[in-house]
Amino acid sequence: MSKLGRFLTILLTASLGCTSQAVAQENAATEKLTRQNEQFKEQILQVADNVYVAVGYSVSNVSMIVGDDGVVIVDTGMMGEAASKIARKFREITDKPVKAIIYTHSHGDHTGGAPAFLGSERPQIWAHINFGSEARPWKAGGLTFQNVRGARQAGFKLPPEQRINNGVAPARYPKRGGEVFSANGGTAPTHLLEEDRKVIEVAGVELELTSSPGETNDGISVWYPAEKVLFAGDTFYRSFPNLYAIRGTPNRITRFWAGTLSKLADRNANVLVGGHTVPVVGGDEVKQVLTDYRDAVQFVHDKTVEGINEGLTPDELVEYVQLPERLASNEYLQPFYGHPDWGVRQTFSNYLGWFDGNASNLFPLPPKAEAERVAKLAGGKEKLLDSAKAALAEDDNQWAAQLADHLLAINKDDSDAKQIKADALTKLAHNMVNATARNYYLTVARELREQVPEAEARSRQPQRTTTIASVGDAVMEKVDLVLPDELYQGYLFWHQADELATDVVNYAMLLDAEGKVVHRWDTDLTGGGHTSYLLKSGGLLRMGIRDRKYVAGQPVAATDTLQVTDKTGKAIWELRAETIDFNGNKITFHHDMLPMPNGNILVLIYEEISPNEAVAAGWSAGKGKTVWSDGVLEIKPDLDENSYEVVWYWRFIDHMVQDQDTKAGNYGVIADHPEKIDGHFPESYAPMNAVRQHLNSLDYHSGMDQIVVSSLIYNEIWVIDHSTTIEQAASSAGGRRGKGGDLLFRYGNPAAYARGTEKDRLFQNQHDANWIDEGLPGAGNILVFNNNTDTSSMARLGNGGAAAAVSQEQLKGISNVHEINPTVDDDRRYVPDQSGTFQARQIWFWTSDDFFAPFQGGARRLPNGNTLLTDTVGRRVWEVAPDGDVVVRYKGPAPNFKAFKYSAEQVANLLE
Repeated sequence: MSKLGRFLTILLTASLGCTSQAVAQENAATEKLTRQNEQFKEQILQVADNVYVAVGYSVSNVSMIVGDDGVVIVDTGMMGEAASKIARKFREITDKPVKAIIYTHSHGDHTGGAPAFLGSERPQIWAHINFGSEARPWKAGGLTFQNVRGARQAGFKLPPEQRINNGVAPARYPKRGGEVFSANGGTAPTHLLEEDRKVIEVAGVELELTSSPGETNDGISVWYPAEKVLFAGDTFYRSFPNLYAIRGTPNRITRFWAGTLSKLADRNANVLVGGHTVPVVGGDEVKQVLTDYRDAVQFVHDKTVEGINEGLTPDELVEYVQLPERLASNEYLQPFYGHPDWGVRQTFSNYLGWFDGNASNLFPLPPKAEAERVAKLAGGKEKLLDSAKAALAEDDNQWAAQLADHLLAINKDDSDAKQIKADALTKLAHNMVNATARNYYLTVARELREQVPEAEARSRQPQRTTTIASVGDAVMEKVDLVLPDELYQGYLFWHQADELATDVVNYAMLLDAEGKVVHRWDTDLTGGGHTSYLLKSGGLLRMGIRDRKYVAGQPVAATDTLQVTDKTGKAIWELRAETIDFNGNKITFHHDMLPMPNGNILVLIYEEISPNEAVAAGWSAGKGKTVWSDGVLEIKPDLDENSYEVVWYWRFIDHMVQDQDTKAGNYGVIADHPEKIDGHFPESYAPMNAVRQHLNSLDYHSGMDQIVVSSLIYNEIWVIDHSTTIEQAASSAGGRRGKGGDLLFRYGNPAAYARGTEKDRLFQNQHDANWIDEGLPGAGNILVFNNNTDTSSMARLGNGGAAAAVSQEQLKGISNVHEINPTVDDDRRYVPDQSGTFQARQIWFWTSDDFFAPFQGGARRLPNGNTLLTDTVGRRVWEVAPDGDVVVRYKGPAPNFKAFKYSAEQVANLLE
């Protein structure tokens, strides 16, 4: 074995027994799956003299080949923040520019991180001629449910404590949810592999690209002969291959996959870099691994065909096809991700389709009709229910689940059956080494439990706690207190919020300087992606999810319930989105809301827009599919009567401009209408049937009667006039400024209104745009939490303040905070400059090399001039002095959208 091979062996051996997280109900299966976390330790591995592999940072491996005058990147990972971190690590090795990116296939977890590697020189981007072909049938047919199944398979709807890993990848919560398994068109290929093989030379590096069908039919393997390194993509990883994905996928041809593995084995490589997990190093080891891998796939194919020819059905085949012991016990073929049984069923389906050959199944009874007959056979529904309960008590969990299915076929609302099935699936999950099956079981179990009425659920199980701590518990860690004399003395308001973990309990706490809970607000709502606001009464304004069915299929962070609570968290007023008649369209609340000085409530909404309405507005994203238009709703609550009145609203779709269809509505020249919003920006986002604006924060200035919102997709903040009537807000006239609901000011990305290019973009995925309150230092200025800034797209930071001293190079992949003062004329009107772009003066700017919040986050000014910053994903809160020095850093108990700090006087009625 080579030195490098011995190094990797020692590395893995040293980490044996270390797990990334504690897992409930430890048993042989969960322990085995937990040990697989050893494959996902963040590390940069040098596998050859000029070849480096980033493992564990993203859900897939990212590789770098260093050439004479540049580098080649093989796959880019999934999420931008992880890719940016990898790019920084790679730049510590070499500062040579990226000359080429090669996608081994089109799954988003391998392509989504590409923007982090683009640089100023646009590299070649290589992919297979069939790139994205797996997802095309879904899009052409209008399918969306594969995303629901994909989220179940990956565990995206599970809380972190229920996830171990994804079999061949660490547990992550990507923004694209179940869509990560489909093609990511964010950075399209510039060069295509159209033949079986092609030799390319980039940066003095000669590589051979080979068509390698397996997990997808757009697979490419990359052979680097000079160092004998083979990049296999998802044709190989340290698990039994996923010959069929339970999320649902077009056919994966088992025979082709085996053929590709044979060709890979014939390379006689010294290093094998799979799409996931730690590379295999050593010529003999690589040869044996690929041979065994090929033998396992070929065996599944050949044995299945043998059984088919004997007339066996798929159910019979999974018993018939059993891997030989030498393969079943092989460490590289453990079923962490794929499973032989699924490969058997996939192979049958590839050759013969849905019909299993049993004549009784040509026209079977519908599930309900069959279930009614089974119940009759059992002696009635109650007897069938008793049998299901007995099976569950005896840990005959699969049988219990199937009996519950019969009961649910008879009555889909049978709470007893839902609970039995949920408990059976949970037990099956805890004895399952296959991560995708485990995640699917647990997710469906959660969905079933959410459908059980609350009173019935309480009668079956102990009341679950609605907060993570009691008063007096220490839940927050003070990482360091650097400048105690400059600390603003007060109490932190901490509200759990994670826009990707929609099932978590929606709790809130007030914490003292030592991180102890001094007050808590209980809740009966779930849902993340938003905050709560503390009211003068000591109660909360909050949102959450009451009915999961209502928000199913809605965009990220959608909720259905607004509440005003008392000091304990008990709701004293509640509004359900489904009760609001809004232009005949369905709406949901999302991300942010705000208590107004007059007692009303502003809240962000998603509005479902029908294809007809979208097309009439010239919005081609809605052609043949539902899209969502963001909006702002003002609600006047009546706490005594528990009623409400919608008194004002603003809709994105009323203020669109488009230049694609001269015959449709809102046609115009984008650059001539900075007050309008280009409905097809950015171009790469236009085909998606999703929310087009992704507003993620909301604030109100009572003196100006204006609202500021933040759009993640447009990378801008927008200011709109609130002094309008409902009719004026839908038009371009009226209100104090005479512009109706058109934009008064926009800032962060002039390319969004064709007055700039990518290099002029200042913000990227920003959150929490808010006016600094009257009486605070900087009053009237706007704070913006900018999540992820990249030098390839970062504009100059303007004049004045700390910004003048900060170069673009220092800002790579680091979150930062802007305090700006918009440019206005003598009448306090926002006016573009001569180039047609809106401007603002940079008052204060802050960043730190180790402060990076990939999504969400907040920035709030404190009375002493400090600024409170929230890193949602990292569960961190920093307090920063006006000169930029860090005063204190906290590590909190859970993700928190934006933290607030209150003086003792402000919360005196809450302190015990």
